[in-house]
Amino acid sequence: MNNTASLNDEPEATDGREVKGAMMRARLRAATEQLIAEVGVEAASAAAIALRCGVSRGAMLHHYPTRDALIVDTAAHFWQRARDIVAGLAEDVSHGRTDVATFVGRLYDEVFRANALVTMLDLMVSGRSETRIGEAVNRILTDLFASYEDLGIQAFQSSGLPPERIRVIITLIVSTLRGLRIQDNIKPDEARVRAVLASLADAVEVLLQKEARNPARRAAKKPPAKTRRSRKP
Repeated sequence: MNNTASLNDEPEATDGREVKGAMMRARLRAATEQLIAEVGVEAASAAAIALRCGVSRGAMLHHYPTRDALIVDTAAHFWQRARDIVAGLAEDVSHGRTDVATFVGRLYDEVFRANALVTMLDLMVSGRSETRIGEAVNRILTDLFASYEDLGIQAFQSSGLPPERIRVIITLIVSTLRGLRIQDNIKPDEARVRAVLASLADAVEVLLQKEARNPARRAAKKPPAKTRRSRKP
């Protein structure tokens, strides 16, 4: 799977110069995602990003005045792509078009395996949270994980669980996938990844079905029996 930014993730341009500019920015973001995922934030200098992209440093600075501006824009575009993916998954689950295992698997493969997510996590763990770029990335991640909760409620509302319980389940999913992505980045093992995803899907299924097996809740949902009126003598 190609986890780099798409060349078509910019708004439609209206003339040739805008088209070329949009394509160049997309290429620079893709190069940034790849390089930081491979060598980390500190080694991904502006010169290294330009070299990976196959352009001069001057050409890169024409579109992004600083490396930090490029990294923040890369993170922002990833946020939008990720949110669109999760929104589609949530809609499919809520309408019964996909199951929990598919939801968990695609969320990991299409969002958590993206190079841009590794970029943002690397920024967080490298001690840059107090810098301008760190603050921007933290805001983006905070918004992204909040959207996971909102979309998760939409996806699993048919389970009958209250929103606060669904948020707990979404936190379990997101936390597990985030940790799995970090672990797999350190020591890749595809068989282990698939085993963890299958176990996570099973656990989520159990949590969702537990509500339906709860007698107290079923009784609370059950409409009161109609009482038979006695006839007057």
